[in-house]
Amino acid sequence: MTSSRATIRVFHLGLLLALAAAAPVARAADATDDVTARTQRARNGAGVLVSTWQPDEPTGFLNSETPAFQAYLQKGLDQHLAWENTLGYWQRTSKWSDTQPLVGTTNHELETYLVPTITALRLYPFDLPTTAIEPFVSAGVGPVLGVQQNKTTGGLSPVNETTMHAGLGVRAGAGVVLHASEAFGITAGGHFESASFGTDMVGNKLYQAWGVDLGLAYRFQYR
Repeated sequence: MTSSRATIRVFHLGLLLALAAAAPVARAADATDDVTARTQRARNGAGVLVSTWQPDEPTGFLNSETPAFQAYLQKGLDQHLAWENTLGYWQRTSKWSDTQPLVGTTNHELETYLVPTITALRLYPFDLPTTAIEPFVSAGVGPVLGVQQNKTTGGLSPVNETTMHAGLGVRAGAGVVLHASEAFGITAGGHFESASFGTDMVGNKLYQAWGVDLGLAYRFQYR
């Protein structure tokens, strides 16, 4: 009987010691999970970029172009990697005229719009998401919508025609985010981007160029 009670006491003591040893490990695991979650959340954010991206211009036309714009939402995957969904916009206007006997002068105006929706990965190789200076590299791919409006005035048959084209966009670049505060920062860098189409968009199937980027970045705030 005494031996049985001693065995029970030893069992209880061993159980208490095991629970006491496991508690710090559990707390450490919870702390690690919490740090990982906070690190991922710290990468969540959004931003806008303005770029000097200017593809080759068609010859023989009077061309004018807007800067390229990009807005993005960013979701953190870990302390060095984030997932981006982007929406871009770029426009070019091309004008030319031709004169024919009896018909007179016909004026042409072609508006070209590109709207890329790139899904990309952004890598922060050197830093933690709480630092003020964040170098990064990014690369992605996604569909591009091309829209062209062809307007013709003068001549015998004025034309106002709109066509739409689906293409493939690729974008890769590098830069740095300089955080002026915990929430807001400035992004500067450069990238290469292309948009290719299976059908000829009035003189061009491929739009590609390097561009210099400047924009604003925002870290989502969690309390």
